[in-house]
Amino acid sequence: MEEQENFENTESQNQGGKIDISDQVITDVVILTLAKLEGKEIDQRSREYKYYRKQVTIERPDENSVSISVKTKIKYGEKIPEVTKNIQKDISQEVENITGLKVIAVNVYVEDVISAKSKEEEAEGFEEETGEQE
Repeated sequence: MEEQENFENTESQNQGGKIDISDQVITDVVILTLAKLEGKEIDQRSREYKYYRKQVTIERPDENSVSISVKTKIKYGEKIPEVTKNIQKDISQEVENITGLKVIAVNVYVEDVISAKSKEEEAEGFEEETGEQE
């Protein structure tokens, strides 16, 4: 725990200069965590990655903390409270461990219940609807 606290205060303790972590890095950590929860590996050049990117919003109330919002779809039959609590817990832990930033909130918006169809197929359908291409 002490190492993490030192990392959070790196800016003031680092004599070499300021360390900033971009919102894109935080977004990537969130996306990769979501993929891990689903048992997937996502390539950053894939359509699925581009789909997930649009589902994540990062807010920075100050330089040492972050609030994250995620839109997701839940498979029919899954317990929404259980799935969303796991998403919140895992994203919060991963972002704090990797970046050293304090996660104030992880807001999960369940926007749809889907059949057994994979989320990758859903992502492809989303891109067809919006006319986006790789």
